[in-house]
Amino acid sequence: MRACTASSSSGGRTAAHQTPDHGLACVLLYTKLGRSKALGATLHEDGSSTVEVRTRIALATAAFAKLGKIRKSSISFKAKHKLFRSLVSSILTYGCKTWTLLADTERRIQAFENKCLRKLLRISYKEHETNESVRELVVAYVGLQEPLLATVKRHKLAWFGHVTRHDSLSKTILQGTVEGKHTRGRQKKAWCDNIKGWTGMAMYELVRSASDRDAWQQKTDSSALRSPRRPHRSRN
Repeated sequence: MRACTASSSSGGRTAAHQTPDHGLACVLLYTKLGRSKALGATLHEDGSSTVEVRTRIALATAAFAKLGKIRKSSISFKAKHKLFRSLVSSILTYGCKTWTLLADTERRIQAFENKCLRKLLRISYKEHETNESVRELVVAYVGLQEPLLATVKRHKLAWFGHVTRHDSLSKTILQGTVEGKHTRGRQKKAWCDNIKGWTGMAMYELVRSASDRDAWQQKTDSSALRSPRRPHRSRN
């Protein structure tokens, strides 16, 4: 989540204060350290979450590797899948409500889950099974399951609604503005850009919709399951 920054009259960065709000650390980073740790998550002064997502995937991969004997055992796929969701997926999604997702990070999350599902099903890449067919097998064994990426989206959307409905420091940071000018060129994606992109709504529409808890829950459910748009690739 992008931190709010302000420059002092001398051109330097002022000191920051850090306040927990509903279990999350709303950290204002005014230093030039580049990154900082808060509640186990890596925060960057430019607001990017790429390194944090890669770190969570690496930790989840290590946890999945520890399930090697269980994966190879004769217990049911349903039991294996439950262990995967409780012991591995939870590691990856820790702190995900603060992430700013790019197309590349979304693909990484999907690729990680697909790889794990293949190993749980003992499907080799040499068998040339598509990701869609793997998902169909999972549904056949355990029923329809929410994809990991949809879980991440749902956490973000739910938190946006929670923050919007309560007066707090988090709401001030999320909806507030700071003085200054945009740099030249394309602007980096901000945390709220994900919310606007997934719902197809402008900020004022989001604030109005999120004020109704039940309506926002329905919007969260539908938007979280919406498939991400694939980036256009040039043929040149």
